[in-house]
Amino acid sequence: MPKDQHQRHKHPREKKQQQQKDGTVERISMSLPPGLLSEFDKSMKKAGFSDRSKAIQTALHSFIDQNDWDKGEDSRNGAGAIMMLYDNHAYSHDDAGTHIQHRYSDIISATTHMHLDHDNCLETIMVRGEIRKIKELAKSLSENRGIKSLKVHFVAII
Repeated sequence: MPKDQHQRHKHPREKKQQQQKDGTVERISMSLPPGLLSEFDKSMKKAGFSDRSKAIQTALHSFIDQNDWDKGEDSRNGAGAIMMLYDNHAYSHDDAGTHIQHRYSDIISATTHMHLDHDNCLETIMVRGEIRKIKELAKSLSENRGIKSLKVHFVAII
């Protein structure tokens, strides 16, 4: 067979891995202590992952998201949900909470409200925009009386 007609046959795993957005992936190698790898494999299986590559990709995305939220450039964009548990007798949802949400209507996409019992409500606010504005909104909401818990789940837009 002439040299220019020879085609390299790709391993099936290589073909699958190259089916990313841009058609390529980087193959890496890493050294890990056996105990850490064992714990990762257990956690991976509990989470329902069937292979390490996908589990590691998910872990890397989580690491990037958390780092962007904690130390990232506040002008970067992201999306997420702000979850608030509050005492509906103490939290002035009709006044302060509503005014705060109206001030940030440019980053709020949707809200849901659920009555948990006679005293407690759970509200989820879906947001998308600059990290700086999402942090400002979360801080403003957390300063209201009656908030028992406020958590932000943030994802960087990669």
